[in-house]
Amino acid sequence: MSPEKRAARERLALRAALLRLEPPLETVAEDVLGVVSRIELVARDPDGRVTLVLTACPGADLARLAEGLAHCAWLEPRLADWNQLAPHLGLAAERGIQLLLAAPRFDERTRVAADSLGERVRLAELVPRGELDVELRPDVVETPARPALDGGRPPPGAAFRTGLRD
Repeated sequence: MSPEKRAARERLALRAALLRLEPPLETVAEDVLGVVSRIELVARDPDGRVTLVLTACPGADLARLAEGLAHCAWLEPRLADWNQLAPHLGLAAERGIQLLLAAPRFDERTRVAADSLGERVRLAELVPRGELDVELRPDVVETPARPALDGGRPPPGAAFRTGLRD
């Protein structure tokens, strides 16, 4: 099978998995030329929020996270044009773009970076379910708990080893 045909089959399986998410994501564009590489899928949730979808091979997830953020920054100012060309899509440009990065597993650095970006980035475990199907398990990949006192903040008036106070 040619690489192009294989990529098309993988995108088809990914599109089906996106529809099974909560909330479901409907694909509006695929294989779009982004900054300097291709964006696998652009999707929208029922409220019109745009989600850019990328997959990563093991070991390449941190680089794909950076690439995805660059694609989001590139796509955001173009959403008004997309709405003009296809108003029936109802893309909510004012809500910003979310990145959904799917991979079989994630590097610890990717998890921490995604966690620091808040809801702008979602990670999902990509699990094969046969030759032509995949499952996305969002929020399965969690940032490990940080040592915390009272929700991660030191108690008021606590002194640090250096003698500094909060």
